[in-house]
Amino acid sequence: MDRVSEVSSTEKLLKLIRDKDGAPAPATPDGSPPPDAGHPKIPSSQLISLGKSSTVGIDIGHSYLRLVRTVEDSGGKLHVVDRRRLELPARASREAPEFSAFLKSALTEFCASAKHSKLWAIMSTAHVELSHIRIPRVDKKQIANAVYWTAKRENPFNESEVYFDFDVQGEVIEQGIPKIAVLFYTAPRQEVDDLRDLFSGIGWPLTGISIVPFAVQNHFRTGWITAGEGSLAHLFIGNDFSRIDVYSAGNLVMTRGIKAGNTSMVEALVEQYNNLKSPEAAPLTLEEGRKILFSLSPDSPPLLETDAGFDLAKEKVFEMVQPALERLVRQVERTFEHFATIPGNVRIDRIFVTGAMNVYQPIIDYVGNQLGIESEVLDPLSKRDLIPVCPDVDDGHCLSERIAFGPALGMALSDNDYTPNLLFSYKDKERAAGLTRFNRAVLTVFVVLAVICTGIFAYQSFTVYQKTKALEGIEKQIADLGPPIQRDQLTKMAAKVREQRQLFRGYAEQYLNMVLLSELTTLTPRNIRFIDLKLNLGAGPAGQGAKAAKEKIEGITMEGLIVGERQTLETNLAGYMRDLNTSPIFHQITIEKNEVIPYLRKQEALHFILNLKVEGQVHG
Repeated sequence: MDRVSEVSSTEKLLKLIRDKDGAPAPATPDGSPPPDAGHPKIPSSQLISLGKSSTVGIDIGHSYLRLVRTVEDSGGKLHVVDRRRLELPARASREAPEFSAFLKSALTEFCASAKHSKLWAIMSTAHVELSHIRIPRVDKKQIANAVYWTAKRENPFNESEVYFDFDVQGEVIEQGIPKIAVLFYTAPRQEVDDLRDLFSGIGWPLTGISIVPFAVQNHFRTGWITAGEGSLAHLFIGNDFSRIDVYSAGNLVMTRGIKAGNTSMVEALVEQYNNLKSPEAAPLTLEEGRKILFSLSPDSPPLLETDAGFDLAKEKVFEMVQPALERLVRQVERTFEHFATIPGNVRIDRIFVTGAMNVYQPIIDYVGNQLGIESEVLDPLSKRDLIPVCPDVDDGHCLSERIAFGPALGMALSDNDYTPNLLFSYKDKERAAGLTRFNRAVLTVFVVLAVICTGIFAYQSFTVYQKTKALEGIEKQIADLGPPIQRDQLTKMAAKVREQRQLFRGYAEQYLNMVLLSELTTLTPRNIRFIDLKLNLGAGPAGQGAKAAKEKIEGITMEGLIVGERQTLETNLAGYMRDLNTSPIFHQITIEKNEVIPYLRKQEALHFILNLKVEGQVHG
């Protein structure tokens, strides 16, 4: 059976999804130079009602601080009431006093009151581990314990170094068995504590800390973006790495890092450009190639006549980067294929595309055409007539600037009821629920005491009546039970149970061979061919006459071939051994032999011999 967990330590993203500020800034409409980066001035925010609580999404990028504030109307609908894009202090780290002063000034101008503002900040996704598991259906009180130990087994972690939390995503049916789908994640304590302390130190404590995939999830869970009936995906094309997130029914159900991005396209562009140029011309550098690639977007500054590649048409540049883009799309396609094999998953019919570079529509169209599904930009602020204008940037005419507010908007839609929060884990939720239950119990006690004090005589009479009725009911139940069970009856029942156990043990021994072959057939992929299977027999238990001479199957020696590309043979063998280890029937999988040998039609195959131990419990 395929594991549900889709995130491994080798697939971490080293870039924030929200760090799009690393891309060249879009040109201003009038061609004016960017504002002074020395010490930015904070524009005044519109006046707000201090009696109205609001939620503020905070996105600290490489170059800009983006803030979005939402309020909830009487009908429970969220509305954006203000947003800002502020330039960060030049050359000031987050630990610098200048940065703290800037952040405090920005929040004071934007929110006015910390008392009536719930602040949600985005942290780096780079070192956050996300995994998906499915646990057996258990009582609600046992879910936390079941998730914790399953997560410990799937992805061991040290609670002294990371925060652990999970998000229950509802029931699913897996091979006819109801299970509970859960997303669990871990985040470095130091990073979370540093971000929390940064805001606490300036007198603006955070309500929550989350990551970009959960911010996007908020768009769907709140209905800000209609998710539809099928599954959908969000592809972020970063500079060195990309990330594909899959959402279904408003839940983040799969996430994967891809080691390809803008740098891969730049390298392809540089290689083809240098192959076409004359030998006397200077070779194109990676930095020049990146400038050419980023100039494709209408939101980026165009190339100057003195820039390399100025004479290249945009269509030609796009054609030169297509091989790298196609490799990226193939990785996405394989992710979709794997997602479709997991029981209960719904086909992906739409993909949102964003990236570290500004928006270039042909790239978005190419991704959708190659995957055969609808593709579009993730633009949650597209309803411009309902969204207040940002005074810091004209994003009404600049799509790239507008979609950069997406993560901050997602955080502004947050709530502890549906948003994973690193400052409010499952333990905090359990404590809060316990405190609520306690408060309700105390209130109930006071109400009962007040009633008792005002009508004690009537209450005593009622109590006597109730106890009399209860006693009569107990006496009736005792009478209905009949005479007590005798010892000899229990002895006969125990003998019958032992007889049934012996019968079931016999069935287990009789059909063991078929069970082993069926399990191997289920776990063995199509590219593995069996050459030989040997059952290793051991002596049966001593005593019990002739039946004791029957031998047990202690292990299996398996010889076979793995067919495929040479670079994937070892990986396929490791994956096959991993799948065998997950079986409840086999354990202690060891390699006796593995080597690459010639195969049909000048191909190569991996010849292997595996030894498998059979669990003793399968003998009954």
